[in-house]
Amino acid sequence: MNWINDSKEYETMKVFALVGKPNVGKSTLYNRLAKKRLAIVHEQPGVTRDRNLAMINYKGFKFFLIDTGGFEPESKEAIPQKMREQSQLAVEEADGILFITEKDSGWTPQDEGIFEFLRRSQKPVYFAVNKIDSEKHEASMAEFYESGCGDIFPISAAHGRGIPDLLQAVAADFPEIVEGASETGPDDEILSIAIVGRPNAGKSSLLNQFVGENKQIVHDSPGTTRDPVDHIYKYHGQSFRLIDTAGIRKKSRVSFVLDKYSMVAALKSIERADVVLLVIDAAEGVVEQDARIAGLILERGKAVILVINKWDLVEKDSKTMDKAKDDLRDKLSFVSFAPSLFISAKTGQRVHKIMEKVLEIQKEYQKRIQTSDLNQILQSILARHQPPSVGSRRVKLFYATQVATRPPTFIITSNAPNYIRESYHRFMMSQFRHFFGFEGTPIRIFWRDKNKRKLNEEA
Repeated sequence: MNWINDSKEYETMKVFALVGKPNVGKSTLYNRLAKKRLAIVHEQPGVTRDRNLAMINYKGFKFFLIDTGGFEPESKEAIPQKMREQSQLAVEEADGILFITEKDSGWTPQDEGIFEFLRRSQKPVYFAVNKIDSEKHEASMAEFYESGCGDIFPISAAHGRGIPDLLQAVAADFPEIVEGASETGPDDEILSIAIVGRPNAGKSSLLNQFVGENKQIVHDSPGTTRDPVDHIYKYHGQSFRLIDTAGIRKKSRVSFVLDKYSMVAALKSIERADVVLLVIDAAEGVVEQDARIAGLILERGKAVILVINKWDLVEKDSKTMDKAKDDLRDKLSFVSFAPSLFISAKTGQRVHKIMEKVLEIQKEYQKRIQTSDLNQILQSILARHQPPSVGSRRVKLFYATQVATRPPTFIITSNAPNYIRESYHRFMMSQFRHFFGFEGTPIRIFWRDKNKRKLNEEA
């Protein structure tokens, strides 16, 4: 093992926050840009209370977007105060702000208060009026110019109207968001490994063990690491990129002053990684926030290894290891494919096993199954367990193909993909794992209609 300095900057993806009062259509716009239903949309104001983060790739524009709960600057109630804090944090984390209002309520004192706060942030603010579904609605925008903002963009989040014009204005200030404008990014031939987890779980201590030097500040105070740090590391002649991240705090405990960049930075690191080491504090066991982080890793299709750190601090008997593994299976059942390693970053106990496992997981993450072998196994599965019929409709599966790696992704063609039940979907995934392995990596299965040639469902 040896250390190589790497000064190349990879954190170029721009971050924008959607901010506005409740019920102006922020989540509708967020879902349209993300091209899937990531945020809950409801007519009742205040449905979105926590921030959501997605990587947007919309009509040639690529960036990170934070959706926030409705911003209520003057409210003293507990929940709106938390929503306001989350919105303030999003503003602090963002490079620019998409300020959303809507035509039906008009320009209100609440909008004015939010806009004044945003202007004081000294971040670029892009003013949009939502629910302008046609040209005849644009006349209702006149009152919004009372804000003193020169450029106001009419949009319809529900129908997509005006959104490209809004993003084009953003791109004038941030040309990096135009896909292909920036060539900066991790080298494809280098596997990237992100070290993530709750604050004070021992992430920086683990990185120090890898490189053999105290390259990262290590302190008992949670949250010592604020920003991701890239290190190029060699193991058995192969180069890896190690990304140390700030601890991902439970959202209700995030201070927008002390930890203004940690959440987005850590999530960006997961997005950039191939393999993620989820570091869990053995002394505390698996907690709710560990499960949330595991969910983020799974959603982004990254390979994962569960690293249970501080194993030296746990009082042990003959059943301690078994109990800890049962706890993992119980609380992180949705990533049951992930291997677990019990280590001590402080003493170095079993740390060497992590990179051995990373090499194994790398092969699984990049594994490609020959189409002939895949369909032979598919027929074997179907011989034992056909998909359940729905009424008089018999569901048939015809053939499968692998369309991608990192993570392994498959398409199975059916005569009735809409009738395939979730239980059979899970069964097929478990069968693929049984026959092909895929330890440590999520797999994705899409169902395609034989006649329409249309993808139906994703694992």
